[in-house]
Amino acid sequence: MLFRSFYYRHVNMLRSGSLGNIKNLVYNVTLDPTMLIYLNGRLNTKTAPDENYARELQELFTLGKENNPNYTEQDVVAAAKVLTGWEVNPFDPTFPSFFNLNKHDIANKQFSSFYNNAVIAGRSTSTAGTQEITDLINMIFSKSTEVSRHIVKRLYRFFVYSEIDAATETNVIEPLALTLRNSNWEIKPVLSQLFKSEHFFDVLNRGAQIKAPLDFVVGLCREWNVQFPPLNDTAQTYATWNAVFNAAFVLQQNIGDPPSVAGWPAYYQVPQYYELWINEIGRAHV
Repeated sequence: MLFRSFYYRHVNMLRSGSLGNIKNLVYNVTLDPTMLIYLNGRLNTKTAPDENYARELQELFTLGKENNPNYTEQDVVAAAKVLTGWEVNPFDPTFPSFFNLNKHDIANKQFSSFYNNAVIAGRSTSTAGTQEITDLINMIFSKSTEVSRHIVKRLYRFFVYSEIDAATETNVIEPLALTLRNSNWEIKPVLSQLFKSEHFFDVLNRGAQIKAPLDFVVGLCREWNVQFPPLNDTAQTYATWNAVFNAAFVLQQNIGDPPSVAGWPAYYQVPQYYELWINEIGRAHV
C-alpha cells in the first residue's frame, strides 16, 4: 500500500504536468521519490556517484542522441555530482524526497565544450541541492534548439508517425520546436499547433500507426460501450480494471512496468517502431 501511495503521486505528477511546462516537469521528475528509487538517485553520493539518472536526464528526457556534437561522458559525470545527496524517507507513509548535505559533492562541477565549458558552482548550504539542480536544468535547456527538437520529435512520433522525412523536418518539426521555445517551454501551444495543422489531418497520416495495446484495449471498451461497475462497488471495479490491465499485459504492454528506462521499444526503436506491437511475441499472445 505504501508503494502504491507514492507511485500514485508520481503518475498524478505526470498527468497534471503533461500539458504544462516541460522544463518544470523535468525539475519535478528529477526530485520525485519514485524516480529517485527507479534510477538510483537515492544512492547517488559524493563518495559513490551514480551516473544513471544523470545520463538519462540528457539522453532520454531532454537532448536525445541525435545531436552532433552532443553531451559527453564528462557531462554525465559532472551532472551526477550535481545530483548527489538526495534521498527518500522510508519511514514516512508518503515517501518524501529530502536533501542530505553530508552526502552532497560541494565542489564545483565542470562541463564540456558542448555546454560552453560551463561550471556549476558547488554549494555547502541546506539549499545546495535545489540550487544546483536548477542550475543544471537551466544549463541543459540553454541548448534550446537541441532540446526543443528532441521533445517535438518525441511528440510527433507518438501522435502522428514514426518516420520524419526532410520535408516534415522543415515544415512541421522546426516550426513546432520554435513554438516550444517561444512559449517558454509550454507544451500545450505545441500540441494545439500540431492538432490544428493540415499535416495532422492529411489522409496519409490517418490510421498510419498500429495501436499500442492499452490504446487498443481501451478503444475496444469504448467501441463496444462496455459498462463498468459503479465506483462504490470496489471489488467489481478493481476486477474490471484488472481485466483491462491484463489484456494489455498479454499484448506486451505492462502498464507501470516498462521493459527499460527508455520505455517500450515500439515508441523509439528504429526502424520498426510501432510494428513491434505485432511481432512474433505479440502474435503468440493473441
